[in-house]
Order: sequence, then structure tokens, then C-alpha cells
Amino acid sequence: MKRRISIILLLAAICFASCTKKHSVFISGTFDNMSDEKIMIEQKTASFMFFLDSVQVNAKGAFATDVKILTDEPAFISIKNKNGKQLLMLLAEDGEKINIKYEKGNYIAEGSQGSAYVKELSETLSKTARAVDSLSKIINSEKTAAADLQSAKTALAKKIIEQKRNNIRFVVSHPKSYASIFALYQQYPNGTKIFNDENDFLFYKLILDSMDTKYSRAEYMTVVKRDYNEMQRILNLKNKLESQPIEEVSYPDIELPDRNGKKIKLSSLHGKTVLLTFWSSEIKDSQFDNKLLTDLYEKYHSKNFEIYQVSFDTERDLWLRAIGNQNLTWINVCDFRGSNSIPFGLYNIKKLPSNFIIDKDGQFVARDIFGDELENKIELLCK
Repeated sequence: MKRRISIILLLAAICFASCTKKHSVFISGTFDNMSDEKIMIEQKTASFMFFLDSVQVNAKGAFATDVKILTDEPAFISIKNKNGKQLLMLLAEDGEKINIKYEKGNYIAEGSQGSAYVKELSETLSKTARAVDSLSKIINSEKTAAADLQSAKTALAKKIIEQKRNNIRFVVSHPKSYASIFALYQQYPNGTKIFNDENDFLFYKLILDSMDTKYSRAEYMTVVKRDYNEMQRILNLKNKLESQPIEEVSYPDIELPDRNGKKIKLSSLHGKTVLLTFWSSEIKDSQFDNKLLTDLYEKYHSKNFEIYQVSFDTERDLWLRAIGNQNLTWINVCDFRGSNSIPFGLYNIKKLPSNFIIDKDGQFVARDIFGDELENKIELLCK
């Protein structure tokens, strides 16, 4: 009974808002596969799907309608055929005039940048989902040979990583667009979310920081806030930040597991000269680079010098093998997320290897120096 009352109140509130503010979008277009039939237009809010209008498509497949949208935030509008199948999704803003050209199952939506973004995101995910489904069938087949099985697993992991990278790039590039909320909540057909990692709270925060002022009371922003706060609670970030001596360091902290699975904070090395370096065992020249670091470490480690090395590997066995073969005795950490690893974004890593030198006071003093220049700087700081 309470739920029914809540729904009624929500409907009344939305109706009141739409009736008083009269937000609308003009939608027109043509469908190559329709003639003299109706299409349905619905608005998807964060909680419900609301019917807005049904429009008659003429004998030439053309239609036009002025649709009142129910909220004062950008609206996700679904256009469906007479059988209820969704043909396309628009992201419309008040006052837009959108023209649709639908041909052979594909479409173009002119006059709406948000709709173009949603189309791009949807098509990319559909392509990935098809590849994931195909690879999953190979993996789950009893007839798949061992070599093909491993190859399929590797390809599947890469596809999933590529898809998430695509969505991350979109959110970071368009933090003020409602399409970023669409990207944030995209799911595979089986319901698995693209952003399903505990550290994804950073992208929720980016959207909140970028759009909260303009859309502070919008329903979708309320959902983003709710989910962000839940992530904060789960991670117990407040307690971590309170216990971390952040007043002593000026750099973004890192806490990742070492080769034994023990999480080590970069800030735990405060008071030492630290070389923060980024690498990957998959890069051919890494062994040569690490040989130079080995000489440096042996020479200055006794003088309060430490190396904190972050790997962007994705396969634990390869990483551990490289550490063992190259006899890397300093701190080496990895979360096996590749370039999706949080430090990758925090430190704006564009190439590998990359490094930063942090002095005993917790200040950055150099970035991306190598060879004699690197040793001269370490020698100076370790005096």
C-alpha cells in the first residue's frame, strides 16, 4: 500500500512539473520499414518508463510530433514499434528539434548531440556484447582445445577491458553530458555492469562534481549520488582518509598489493627518498630498464632510498615470473587492471616506463628522468 501511494505521489509530482514548466522536444523522421502504423514514445526516468505519446507513421514512413517531456533534466526517450520493441533511444534536451532517419535497422538522429552520444555508446556495447557471447560459447564448449580455450579467455578479457576503457574515456571526456550517466550505468545483456569495480566511485564523483550544480535536484543525479555514497560506505573511505597522514604528503596516495598479496601504501615510505616508477613486464625493454634500477637500488638503498614500482600487467603469472627472473627486490605492486588501474589516471601516465621522484618531505622533485640524470638526482637527495 505504501509503495502504491509513493508511486502515485511521484506521478503527481512529475505531472505537476510537466504541466507547469511545459518542457518539450520536437521529433520527426522517417522509417523505411513502416507504413500506416503507430510508434510509441516513452520516457525512461531513473525509476520508471512513462508513456508519452503514440504517433501515426504515414504511408511513406514519415512522422512528426511535439512531445512534452516529464522532467526539466535531459530526457531519455525510447521509440518503440507497435509490438513494443525498442527501435532507438534518444537523449533529448528541452527545445531540441530531432530528425530521425531509420534505414535497414540503423538510424541517424540529427539535431541532438546527446542522442548521437547515446547511439555511439549503444553501438559500441552491442558490438562488444556480440564478441563476448561468441567467445563465451567457445570457452564453455567441451569440444574446445586447450590452446584455443586459453586464446579465447585472453581475447574475452581484452574485449571486456577495451569496453570499459571506452566508457571511461567517454565519461572523462564528457563529464557534463547526461550521456555520461548513460555510459556509467550501461550493462551487458546478462545484466553485468560495465562499471562494477569498487574503485569506480571516482567516475561517479567526476559526474557529480561536473553536473551537480546544474542538476542538483534531478532524479538521475540523485541516483548517482546515492550510488556514490554507497560506494563510499562500502570502501570506508572516510575512516581511511582520517587515519592517513595526508597533511604530510603532497601526492595522490597509492595502496596496492605486492607479490605476496600484502597491500602497501606509497605514503608508508614517507621520510625516505622514493622513486615511484610505472612499468609492465609485457614491454620488451623493461628488463633493460630494471637492470639500471637494480644498480641504482643496490647503491643507494642503504642511504634511505626506496623504489615503489607499479605494474600495469594484467596477468599475475607473467608479472611474478618477470619479478623473479629479473631479481627485483624492491616494492613491486599490481592490481592486474592494466591501464584501468587507478594510479594510471591519478598520475596521468601516458607512456611506459614513467617515474616520479619524491623527496624525504613528501614533495615531487622530478618526473621522467632516466640514466645519469636520474642517478645524479638520487645521489643528491640521499646525501
